[in-house]
Amino acid sequence: MPMSEERRGTLGIRVSAAVVAVMIVGGMTAVAALTTGKTTVLVGTLDSPQVMAVLVLAGAVDAAVVAFSLRGQSIAGRVGVVLTRVILSGAVVVAGAGVLLATLSTTVVSTLVDDDGCDTGYVVREETHWLSSSSTLYRMDGLVGTRAATLSNPDAAMPFHDGGYAVTTQNGTLRVSSASAENGPVAVPKLKPRAADCGLKRPTYQAAPPAPTPTPAAPITLDRAEAELTEMYARTRASVAGAHGAAGETPTAPTRTECDSSTARSSVTFTLATPDNAASVAKILATWDAAGYERDRAIQLDIRFDPESTVSLRLADRTTIDGFIHATIATACLAR
Repeated sequence: MPMSEERRGTLGIRVSAAVVAVMIVGGMTAVAALTTGKTTVLVGTLDSPQVMAVLVLAGAVDAAVVAFSLRGQSIAGRVGVVLTRVILSGAVVVAGAGVLLATLSTTVVSTLVDDDGCDTGYVVREETHWLSSSSTLYRMDGLVGTRAATLSNPDAAMPFHDGGYAVTTQNGTLRVSSASAENGPVAVPKLKPRAADCGLKRPTYQAAPPAPTPTPAAPITLDRAEAELTEMYARTRASVAGAHGAAGETPTAPTRTECDSSTARSSVTFTLATPDNAASVAKILATWDAAGYERDRAIQLDIRFDPESTVSLRLADRTTIDGFIHATIATACLAR
């Protein structure tokens, strides 16, 4: 009986999946055999653990493809096929997450070029970690890299990728240092004479600009604070134009009071009455908010303050008691 087109297609999928599975197993075996304490397989920027994670993901996908080509003839067989598909789909998701985690850090591989512009035969694999990075020198034999030295870098720097390093030759040894390594220089064997590529150029190194030294703010003086107080008092009065004081008058200038022999504070205390005291309070507070003052609140008391100038406003609406808004604008005790 001739094979149907559907069965022929299913058979082709399974044969292809079997070939892929053999290749994956062979690749995993080779990677495991070539990886030791000092050697790793380097494929692009991926090292042995990362390559192994990718192969595991490929194997899970391959198995899932086979599972989705299965067909159950009985009810139990169909249930088994569905469960198999669910399990292998979950395995693909887990393996994909593993690959994502394994390759999440930024990794670059650069050719190590000496100061004369010649290829040294080494490559440098740089990988970022939490707030740091590492630069590992490998001697390459095909896809197998043998670790020769490792330099640690603060602040996740990648000096070899950026060209910020030096390579000099001394007595048959290469001395390698970088602009941002915490250790070094390191010495690695100079490889045997070979037809090395010369005339190579490194990236132009751009050193990070030094962090600017902050200029300390001048200490606040009573005169400066009093000038701010006077300005805010004028803005407060302007926000409720036409308001009058308890006796028909309001102060026009702040008063200084001694705190001790070397410091004093300045303040102005006033009362205001307006046709709508509640609306006036809102206008006054909005004026202080617009000037950048911070907010606070006490019992029946609105507060606005500025830690830098030390000027503060304490405002109470006592309309129900005496019909007035009571306010004090003051500075802290400051040197005169």
